[in-house]
Amino acid sequence: MRATAAWALAAVLATPFIIHPAHAAPLKAAVFDFEFIDSSAEGDINGVRDDQTKRVVRTEEQVKDFLKGAHVELVDVAPARDEVKDVKSLRECLPCARDAAGKVGADLAVVGHIQKVSNLILNINVQIVDVKTGRLVRGGSADIRGNTDETWAHGAKYLMTRNILKDPLPESGAQ
Repeated sequence: MRATAAWALAAVLATPFIIHPAHAAPLKAAVFDFEFIDSSAEGDINGVRDDQTKRVVRTEEQVKDFLKGAHVELVDVAPARDEVKDVKSLRECLPCARDAAGKVGADLAVVGHIQKVSNLILNINVQIVDVKTGRLVRGGSADIRGNTDETWAHGAKYLMTRNILKDPLPESGAQ
């Protein structure tokens, strides 16, 4: 009887290790500098605006914050900048972003851009590529109306919560 009780106790003590597998390491993402495409008549006439340049940086930071909130670890992309310095646009060369992200140990490459059609019509775009497979795992765009800090922030939040991070990101290499 005592032997049976000892086996039962051993089984109970071992059960948590069998039922609860180890947690997978968090995904690592390389978020590259967001691009700003000004195809508006105003951009042709007046050139680069400081307020819009600051909004691009804030939007990129906001996207990073949402990724961190989704338990994605951000990696430093500085060592990969040489890798993509001659690429005109990462949004047009996702394999370039993928290769550079892989060299800094990331599972995901995140590329974003904001396009300004006019002072009233803009859109925020984010694409996430799996470094192992080259597959686009998420991508989306949010149209915004108005060129203000508030509209940009609202657009980025909408894009990240309603599209990009609506569902958990798949593990790297998952199909």
